[in-house]
Amino acid sequence: MFTQDGFGVRMEWGLPGVEALAPHCTVLIIVDVLSFTTSIDLAVGQGARVVVKAPTAETTGLKRPSELKSVQAGTELTFTSPNGGRLCERAGQQTRVMAGCLRNAAAVADKAIDLADRGPIGVIPAGEQWGVNFHERQKSGPMRVAMEDYLGAGAIVSALLAEGYSPASPEAAFAATSYRTAEPYLAELLGGCGSGLELGARGLSEDIALAGQVNVSKATPTLVNGVFQ
Repeated sequence: MFTQDGFGVRMEWGLPGVEALAPHCTVLIIVDVLSFTTSIDLAVGQGARVVVKAPTAETTGLKRPSELKSVQAGTELTFTSPNGGRLCERAGQQTRVMAGCLRNAAAVADKAIDLADRGPIGVIPAGEQWGVNFHERQKSGPMRVAMEDYLGAGAIVSALLAEGYSPASPEAAFAATSYRTAEPYLAELLGGCGSGLELGARGLSEDIALAGQVNVSKATPTLVNGVFQ
């Protein structure tokens, strides 16, 4: 019952969601708006390639969106992330993976439809982790539902439905409805949510602004042998 069988568009949270949906979906779209998949979009949109690795106690690293406004085409970057990166690595072992965010929601939805060939498409809002400061290389904590990822997932589901890809599971359909309701207030919601306040306190408001741009990118980051391109 938790694999949402019978629905063309599905949505579930975090690593458990990957484990539930990946074996049953032709394409899985990982959504980590602040900031992993937004950074992936900016890099790939400028012709860079991004190697994705899950972080360990020894290695961690993610360039913020504001660091990626100008990237030379052909550059190869390596990103790690305890949320989006970990999910992409795991999902890539089971199915085709894309990186979605608000910036590329429509483009990713369109490409996912092509790749899925009428198979089910799953959307995974990554969420955050309680008690984990990414920069201190702490161990993983329990998942924290992150509103920004839910909005990003809803934007992608909404775009899939607008293209006639259906039916959506109740979980996915409600995310799309939530996004459409929230769309006029995205800037305030992203800046005022927990993750946005955390970034703002660290002087990273530009990252929030970049992540909050909707459908400004035509990039469709697709994971091929551990590399987004």
